[in-house]
Amino acid sequence: MEHLIKPELLSRRVRVHLVGVGGNGAQMAGCLARLDIAMRALGHPGGLHVVAFDADDVSPSNVGRQLYSPSDVGQNKALLTIHRLNLFYGLDWQGRPWRYEQLRPNDAVADIVVSCVDSRSARRALHQVLSHPACCTRYWLDLGNTESTAQAVLGEPSRAGRGADEVRLPCVTELFPELLDADVPDDNAPSCSVRMSLASQGLFVNDAVVRFAAQLLYELFSRGRLAQHGVVINLASKRTGPIDVNPEVWRRHGFDPAAPATKRKARPKRTTGRQAVAA
Repeated sequence: MEHLIKPELLSRRVRVHLVGVGGNGAQMAGCLARLDIAMRALGHPGGLHVVAFDADDVSPSNVGRQLYSPSDVGQNKALLTIHRLNLFYGLDWQGRPWRYEQLRPNDAVADIVVSCVDSRSARRALHQVLSHPACCTRYWLDLGNTESTAQAVLGEPSRAGRGADEVRLPCVTELFPELLDADVPDDNAPSCSVRMSLASQGLFVNDAVVRFAAQLLYELFSRGRLAQHGVVINLASKRTGPIDVNPEVWRRHGFDPAAPATKRKARPKRTTGRQAVAA
């Protein structure tokens, strides 16, 4: 079974909102710039226009594990990263030094939201925004990780007007509904040093999950279809597992595409650590 890209995304410039520009987000921004060049080289009429959102400034603990240098400390992550990419590639992308929930009317609705957030509460807020009946976002690509495990999931937010027989890619919060559990505390306490930062997240786990996430978008736009819409990664065991575009696979995760959204039940909590957050 395969998922086919929404045709309108092949006929105009694609609007992307990148939420979070930290360990995953800063690298993802660079991959999006490379994807933009590849898309236009392959004949796409407009490529990508990215707006990045992050209210955080670069801290000393970000240097080394994230794509920031000592001279970057104190500067806003979104503004700094987008400014560099604009200069390097000649882009007209935009940075917003605030949280995504503070989205302003002059920011166009995104076709694709790429979330690289660092807390469960931030992901719950995104789920609420993207599951609103009036939301027109076509795809939600979410990246999350712990010290050595990670996942990337490309889903389609539920929206009004979808055909009853149309198979929809489930989002990360539908495959892993425990991410929405408000009783589970956030584990994104700030680190005051690189050593403490590496104790909570490995040095290269961000690199791994970002490459898989970027590959999903590259396949979607270069081939127009996907046979897998996600991946689960374990760097400690050196294993990866795809999430196939397959209702039977989704049911094993606890998501039944035939059931109304209001009747879907959350699974018992798991303790594998795969449903992680990304810094």
